[in-house]
Amino acid sequence: MRKRLIDNEAKPFLYQAIGDYQKEVFASTKEFKRIGDLSQVVLNLFGAIPFFDENSPKNLGQLKGSRTLVYVDSPKKMTGAATIKKALELKESFMGGWNKVIILGWNFAFDIANILKDIDRNKLEVLVIPPDLLTKLSKNSSYQQLLKTGAIRFSTLQYLTIKEPKINPYSSNVEELEVELDNYVLLSPDALPLDDKYKAKLSELIAKDPLALIEYWSIDPDYDGETFRSKWQDYRENIANDGDPLRVVRKAIIQVPCKDNRQICVKAVDVFGFESIVVKEVS
Repeated sequence: MRKRLIDNEAKPFLYQAIGDYQKEVFASTKEFKRIGDLSQVVLNLFGAIPFFDENSPKNLGQLKGSRTLVYVDSPKKMTGAATIKKALELKESFMGGWNKVIILGWNFAFDIANILKDIDRNKLEVLVIPPDLLTKLSKNSSYQQLLKTGAIRFSTLQYLTIKEPKINPYSSNVEELEVELDNYVLLSPDALPLDDKYKAKLSELIAKDPLALIEYWSIDPDYDGETFRSKWQDYRENIANDGDPLRVVRKAIIQVPCKDNRQICVKAVDVFGFESIVVKEVS
């Protein structure tokens, strides 16, 4: 969709995903009628002990032998700033307080990495529930098999990094902004709904060239913190910027009006549809 709009030189557009895969799968899953029941299963698969006090929330547990609280978010919700705030409050107040809280999420706000950038990872950690877990649970008469085999793995969030942006003079009132991709960390291949043979190939590619997984990336050179306005973009199969149809270009140079300080935002989408953003202050 993005490619078609760009190729047709469309006017500025806003891209939003309105479907919610996990919510739809949960609604069609007969095994779990209540979110709390599913949360208890997720806690056990993660290795956490649910709280059996009937007054305790069904989506909370603790890692055995530690003061680590585990919070399971709902497949009907997006894990974002509100979830982070609530989890930190529970860490401080629930049952006398905890040293750390781990959030297990299904769906994530597109700016989740930016939300977490200033949070101490020793106090809060966010992990991804495998996207195909609901499907696996619906195909098994009991989750005990998954529990015994340890086939369910929770991975860290995907995130993008860029090199420090550069500002070069161009004219009296125009400057050149240089933005270059640095690295991309994807979810663990084990957390993706792929056959084992493809997971092995994906692991090889990640080790060799992780940026090859980027399908599309764009830049807003004057990000206001709310609305992303792309002023430059590149995508795989686009050979206007280079002759490689299988990879995006790694560096962009765009001309922008001179400013003493600016906030730039880089947004990227990988081949699996996962979205990441980076926000940088440039002066």
